[in-house]
Formats: sequence, C-alpha cells, structure tokens
Amino acid sequence: MMSPLMQPIEQIASTDILSCTPETLIHEAASLMVQSGCGSIVVFAAPGQAVGIWTETDALAVDLEDAAARCRPISQVMSQPVVTLAHHLSVHDVLGQFRSKGIRHALVEKEGAIVGLVSLSDVVLCQGTEAFLGLKRLDGILAPPAVILQADDNLSAALSSMREQQLTAVGVQFADGSYGILTQRDVVGMVAAGQGDVELGSICTRPVIGVASSSSLLQARRVILQHQIRHLAVFDAEHKLVHIIGFREIIQSIEHEFLLELHGALRERDEALLQSRQSLLLADKVFEATMEGIVITDGNGFIQSVNPAFSRITGYAREEAIGKTPALLKSGKQSPEFYEYLWRCLRHDGFWQGEVVNRRKNGLLYTEHLSITAIRDELGECLHYVAVFSDITQRKQAEERLHFLANHDALTGLPNRTLFIEKLQSAVEQARQFDRRFALLFIDLDRFKMVNDTLGHHAGDELLMRIASELQRIVPNLSTVSRLSGDEFTVLLENVVTVQQVASRAQSILDAISAESTVAGQGVFISASIGISMFPEDGAMADALLVNADTAMYRAKERGKNNFQFYTADMNARAIERLKMEYSLHRALAQDELDVWYQPKVELASGRIIGAEALLRWHHPDMGLISPGQFIPIAEESSLITSMGDWVLDTTCAAIRRWRDAGLLQGRIAVNVSGRQLKYSSIVDSVAQALERHGLPSSALELEITESVAMDEDSGMVEVLHRLQALGIYLSIDDFGTGYSSLSYLKRLPVRGLKIDQSFIMDLHQDRDDAAITQAIISIARSLGLELVAEGVELEEQRRFLLEQGCDCGQGYLFSRPVPAAEFEALLRQQPR
Repeated sequence: MMSPLMQPIEQIASTDILSCTPETLIHEAASLMVQSGCGSIVVFAAPGQAVGIWTETDALAVDLEDAAARCRPISQVMSQPVVTLAHHLSVHDVLGQFRSKGIRHALVEKEGAIVGLVSLSDVVLCQGTEAFLGLKRLDGILAPPAVILQADDNLSAALSSMREQQLTAVGVQFADGSYGILTQRDVVGMVAAGQGDVELGSICTRPVIGVASSSSLLQARRVILQHQIRHLAVFDAEHKLVHIIGFREIIQSIEHEFLLELHGALRERDEALLQSRQSLLLADKVFEATMEGIVITDGNGFIQSVNPAFSRITGYAREEAIGKTPALLKSGKQSPEFYEYLWRCLRHDGFWQGEVVNRRKNGLLYTEHLSITAIRDELGECLHYVAVFSDITQRKQAEERLHFLANHDALTGLPNRTLFIEKLQSAVEQARQFDRRFALLFIDLDRFKMVNDTLGHHAGDELLMRIASELQRIVPNLSTVSRLSGDEFTVLLENVVTVQQVASRAQSILDAISAESTVAGQGVFISASIGISMFPEDGAMADALLVNADTAMYRAKERGKNNFQFYTADMNARAIERLKMEYSLHRALAQDELDVWYQPKVELASGRIIGAEALLRWHHPDMGLISPGQFIPIAEESSLITSMGDWVLDTTCAAIRRWRDAGLLQGRIAVNVSGRQLKYSSIVDSVAQALERHGLPSSALELEITESVAMDEDSGMVEVLHRLQALGIYLSIDDFGTGYSSLSYLKRLPVRGLKIDQSFIMDLHQDRDDAAITQAIISIARSLGLELVAEGVELEEQRRFLLEQGCDCGQGYLFSRPVPAAEFEALLRQQPR
C-alpha cells in the first residue's frame, strides 16, 4: 500500500480556492476569510493569474490601532509571488517545499491551469497518516514551551510575541488559574471587524480545549477534528499549560517518522537532478506553447529569440525578427517621453509593464499589455531583456463599448440621462462664467405608446431612431441632443440670444417630428409636446431647469399636444396632482392597500425556481391596480419610500420564513432598495432587525440596487453597501448597462451579482448588437467573479442564447409574470422536491 506521504497532492488539495482582486481592501479580505473559515486568500489579477497570497500569519503585521491600515489594498501587503506546485508532487515533497520556503500554502497546477490549493491542514487531515501519528506521544515531540500571557495584558503584547517568535497561537492565563487561547485566525477576525487594542481576556477563546501530555498525536488529531479547531493545549500532570500544538508540530512528527522509514540522501540527489531536467524541458515547452508573445534580446536590445505566439500576434516570422530591435513594431502612437520613461525604469528597477499600441506587419494597429524584465549577471550587468506581451485589442474595444453604453442610449446612440446631466451642469457653469443664456427643451412624444401597442416594439424603436436622427439634423452645431428614457428627449441650445430664436427652433422640431413617417411598412403620424426653460430666468441650477422644462412640457400636453410652452411660475397643476397621489399613498400604507408580489428567478438549464424578486403593488380602492412607475417616484420624493421599503422588507422576510419552514424554498428573495433608503434611512439596522425578527440567515435575502445609485460615490453609498456586505447580505446591481456602468468603480463595489437589463435581452435573438453587448456583459461579470441574472426573458431563443453564453439564471414572462404570494407558493409546491 502506498504511504500517505507518497500520494500526489492533487488527491488532498482543496479545489475551493478563496480569492479576491488586488484592489480588495485588507479588512474585506479578512472578512472573506472569516466567513469562509479559510486560513489564506489568493489574490488574482485575472482568471488563472495568481499574483499573491495573504495568510493568517500576514494578518499579524496589520496595525489594529490604525484604521487606515485596514483600508489598504491587499496588493500592498500580500506575500508574492504565490508558490505553485505540480499536481503530481508527493505530499512529502510538498512538505519539503513548505519547509525550505517557509510557507504553509501553495497553489496546485495541472496542465497549465490552477486546480486547487494545498495547505498544512490538508496534510494533517489526509487519510493514512494515523500510523505515523500513533507512534508519538505529546511529551515526546519537539514542541516549544507554550508562550503564556496574562488576561489583563493588551492585544499588542500578544501580537508582538507572535510576530517575533513566529507563533501561530499564545496562551492566556486568568486570575483563577484557567486558560484561554489567542490564534492567528482570531487576529484575522479582528482585522475584519476593525477591533483595536484590547485586553486579551476579553477576546481570547475560553476555555481552551486540551489533552494530557501522555496522549498520542493520533488522539490529539481526533480531538482537533472533533472540535473543528487547529490548536490544542497540552497539560502536564498538574494541569499546567506546557505546550500549544498546531498542525505545524504534527507535520514535523509525521515527517520525522516518514524519513526514518523511506528516505536517503542519494534518492534526494537523484530526484533533484531529475527535477532540474524536467524544469528545463517544461520551460522550453512553455516558451513554445504559451499564448503570450515572448521576445528575448541581448543587452543592447537586439532580438535573439521569439516564440510562435510572437509571430501569430505581430505577423513577423522568427527569421524576420531575429537581429532586429523591437522598434520594428513601433506605431508612432507613443511619444518619445514614453520610451524615455520606459528605459529609465528598466535601468533603475530592471522592470517595466504597461499598455502599448504597436503595429502588425500588415499595418494594422493593436494594443498589447507588455512586461519587460532585465536579466543581470552577478555583477549587475544586463545580459538580456525578456519581454512578454498579450494582445488585448478586443478587451479594450469591449471596455470602450461598455463605456459608451454607460453614457449613451443603446438604441439611438444619443447621450443618455447620465451624460446629459453632466452636459447640463457644464452648460450652467459656462453660462454663469461668461454671462450667457441657454435654453433647455424637454420633448415628449405624443401617442407613442399607441405605436408600440399596435405595431410592436420594433416599430417603436424604428420611430425613435428616426426622430433622434431628425433632432440631430435640425439643432445647431455644439447643441446637445439626448434621450432620457422611453420617448423623452432633451435638446440643449447654448449661446441663445433671444426667446424668438428658441421658439423658432422649437417649431422646427415640431414640424420635423410631425412629418409623416413609415415604420414597419406602415405610415404613421406622430407629434410631440415640448417644454422650454431658460437660463438664468427659469432656474440657476441644472435640476431646477430640468424640472421646470418638464413642467412646461406637461402644460403643452394639457393644451392639446403638438405644441411648445415656455415655463411660467404658475404651472403648478401637475404638482397638485402629485400632491393628491402622495396623500393617497399615505392612506395606502395605513389602510393595507399595498401588497408584495413575487416574480420567480429560475435556473435557465432546468427551469427550476431558485429564488424570486419581491415587487410592490398598490390596489387603489377607486383606480384599481396602479403602476409602480406612477407611485414609486412620488414615494421617493416624499420620503414615504423609507416606511414603504421597511414594510416590503418585513413582509418579504415573513414570507421567506413561511416558505422555508414548509421546505419549499432554499434560495434568496431579492428586494429592491431605492437611493433614498440607502442615503437617508438606517437601512442596515432595518435589514438586521427584519432578519432577526423572523429568524432568517442573511443568506436568505438579496438587495437589488440600481447601478446609478450604487455608483453615487459622493453620497456615502459605498460605505452603506460595505456595511450590508459585512452583515452577510447578497448585493446585486439591477438594470446593468443602462446607467453609469463604470468598470473601474464596479470593481470596488461589494456586490456579488449583476442583472442584465431587459432592454439588451429583448432583441438579442435577432439583433447582433444586443447579442454582442450581452456577451460582453457576461464576459466581464465572469472575469470579476460576479453572478448573473438576465431579466425580461420572454422567448425560448433568448433562454438558449443566455445559457450558451454562460448566464445560468433568468426571470421573465417565459417562466412567470409577477404573481401574488399565494400563487408563487403554488408554483413552489408544483416543483419536484
């Protein structure tokens, strides 16, 4: 039978690797480790590209009294590089690597891919080591005496001892003679929680679990497994704490017995020689097979060797490149100062990396991510330069496309609300600085819904694109045309001199829109209502101008549509109607007119319900079912959204409890959270209290936040999201792709999921652009480790496309409309258990 220490490490390695990005903050990484019960977290710059590791030992270096220290990126404190070991190495050989490199964790690689993580814990817990463990008693192992501190000593004293003596745990003695224990894992928890310097007696684990010194190592391991701990106290006959043993001491004993049985110096020498030959062969194969281009030059920069990937990316054959310098790839897009800085880094640091635009042999430009390393001799003279690069052209194009989508309407290509608000604010600042006037035209199409309802959404889209094109043609240069949403457009006319000039332009817009159009083979007539506000007469701020233009637009509709109205101060009819709606909303909350409906989230492959989205509904006693689009904005403006949100949260949690008790639901129910709830209410306390009131784990609840709200960096929103994350709540971004979609900011948000907006799903089965956008969103979400839900899935073709692209979850009319709680429960009961 094979010795347990001779088995390959892939048989004992853990395939569930806890990971994060280099930008992850230290306290976030510590929280992940605490939640997962892991002793390390691996830092990945990209899928499959591990750049560092942060362990419980590294946590000892964090200054717990310095709040800023916890908020540094993990990349500044991680251990690097990460040691990666071949999957076929024996457990014994891995222990040798751990000992020589002074590490306790290593990645496991197989056929060029990372397949797991192996640690000292995995070795101790592997089956078959019982024979070695049974041979040793605890009083016969070479374990150092336990370091014992007093309960009234401060945490800083313990951390100092653990760092200086390289301890994984210390004992804590209380005045009554009992003991506690403080471990590296406890320190990680304090980093996650932001706990400062306190007395050891208040934070240590007590009582400490231990065994007598006469026990065997096998008995010690059984106690460790029984109590799921990693450190064990060893007491002498007088019940004094003499040792604290961990996995490291157990490993040392296992290795000792194994070496007595199997190993000799000759075998180690032979294996070292064999490993050297294999390493050289592997390096040669990697050079030839890697997807990244590799260039090796001499110390003067003349190319000595290139790999096949270099030729594939650049178009230059090996023979064409050797003897030349890398300047043959220059595109002229980088300035001389760029190359001066590059060479200054190489001479000073021996390394440079960044993005470069180069030119292929066929003349086409491409963007590459390039790393250059100087290879020096023992005297410091540069012998070679090694450049490794990858073609990131498609990725850059995808990023640019997503950035465009974040600021432009996907259908018309016009600036969206986000970009329009920026331009409006800029116009206010410019006009104020140079004492100018400008006009804001708010355009709403009349009877557009009729076109959508009678001819279909495709015809409506065609009409919107035609109107967008007409608006761009009519307005003067330097004016801004935007599509805010649906059938709402705005036009920003800058450097206006007279009101007559604005009126003339507004009439031209009405004439162009009302001209006969042919959509979907059908002639249609459509008109528009235009509201106009002027700066500075109708508002000194961007928000006021937009509200006043919107108010004037509603006056234009009241006056028969197909006309324009300038804002005047007496336009308050719409405001009165909104006040009536607000009053009715107050009554609705008090008289139980509100209800929560649920739309299932399903597994796209099987159709099985794995969760749902909770949706608020209002049954007005006179007007019937009122659309959320009518009352939610009013609720937000009047602050009613806070109490309504708390009611929805409590009602949903009660339903979850009921369905869980009945064994019907194991997944999450998602509740939408508005920006006002996050900004102005104690949302974290409300969520915590609702979960506690109904006895629910945080994993039962999901909060959906629109991306424009989540990415409002100046409002303190991110801090609230981090507090919700610390509570264990699953956070997701709703309607992704329709708002900011800032990738650099998205990476910093503590979210775990994205919802692909239904506007991209609607036509992806027949629109290449929508399909490409959806593919890009799925790809980016997967690269960021985010889960995906596609909303608005109505057709089988859409379901198949999403599943093929790697999106596993969806919701939409293909599966179910939003339904009352009783109907949703019936759907759950219909599922096979």
